[in-house]
Amino acid sequence: MQQPVVKPKAYLKVRHKNVRDAMKALELDGLMLTHPPDLGYLTNFTGDDSVGLLTRKDIHLVTDFRYTEQAALEAAWLKVTTRDGKISKMSDALAKTFKDAGVKRVGFEVNFTTVGQYDALRDALKSARHECELVPLEDVMVNQRKVKDDHEINLLRKSADVAEEAFNAVRSEIQAGQTEGYLAGLLVMEMKSRGASDPSFPPIVATGPNSSLPHYRPAEKTILNDSLLLFDWGAKVDGYCSDLTRTFALGRVPAKLKKIHGIVLEAQLAAIDFLRPGVTTRQTDQVARDVISKAGYDKYFGHGLGHGIGRDIHEMPSMRKSGGEEELRPGMVVTVEPGIYLPGEGGVRIEDDVLITHSGCEVLTSLPKRFEDCHIE
Repeated sequence: MQQPVVKPKAYLKVRHKNVRDAMKALELDGLMLTHPPDLGYLTNFTGDDSVGLLTRKDIHLVTDFRYTEQAALEAAWLKVTTRDGKISKMSDALAKTFKDAGVKRVGFEVNFTTVGQYDALRDALKSARHECELVPLEDVMVNQRKVKDDHEINLLRKSADVAEEAFNAVRSEIQAGQTEGYLAGLLVMEMKSRGASDPSFPPIVATGPNSSLPHYRPAEKTILNDSLLLFDWGAKVDGYCSDLTRTFALGRVPAKLKKIHGIVLEAQLAAIDFLRPGVTTRQTDQVARDVISKAGYDKYFGHGLGHGIGRDIHEMPSMRKSGGEEELRPGMVVTVEPGIYLPGEGGVRIEDDVLITHSGCEVLTSLPKRFEDCHIE
């Protein structure tokens, strides 16, 4: 009996066309995919230690025995080259695939391809007697992935829901005397039990003065009473990430820390209210920064307002006061996460995930964030 022809899903075909249009503009007949999120974006394949090759007609996957069945289940339409006893090196398998596909000018992302990979592939192509120009590229796939399609937006909503449900399960367990590491581990377990493959990143749980460290890593530090307690976490669901931050008051905290919580919330709400198509990343950052500066805490907000999220936890666009400036477009999903950090005292950050719509924006995350709602007796 003849097997039915398996084709990629319609939303994948649209992505293939968009990337091929970019390849055509760059005069490429192939694009090598060494970054797993890029490969997953175009194929839905989730295996490791594999490389893709997008040509003008096909997508090739170079992998090994561990992932051949997985590739058949997740993307049976791919042209698969499996490394085996005869071709054990990835570089040799890639060279064979390049030669079989007849590609002569192939781009590769310099940020996700090592010097070792490049050198090995160049040598393998020489051994295979296949002339092929390897063209260094930067941010081609990142720019393709900036604007999310409906399928991606649905997965981002699901990821946010899982992260919030997990946190609600943990919140009732929080008490002084536990450790930061214990709460971080509990949060990961709750996310995984609700369908997350992993956390989007190692969760941050920071008690007391530790909350003034923006990228603190939880340790065996005991949760303190009468102090701030900051949580920064996210769930990865079907390859897509969420990213939230809430800062709680455990017991009674100094009036100064309660005050900066209110300032950060005001800055965040002002930035979210400003978000819409056509405004720029720098303008949006400035809206939040102006609120914090007016309150006298400008030097205590040292990072950007937010970043894109998707298959990677940090994607384009980047909302910050320096560097590149970009207009926001419908379909972009960004975090909005202003903060104030007082060394030795404590810090406050409040973060939500926000979709840019045709008429404005939609906040995908919904956990309460007013000081009164973030108090634990």
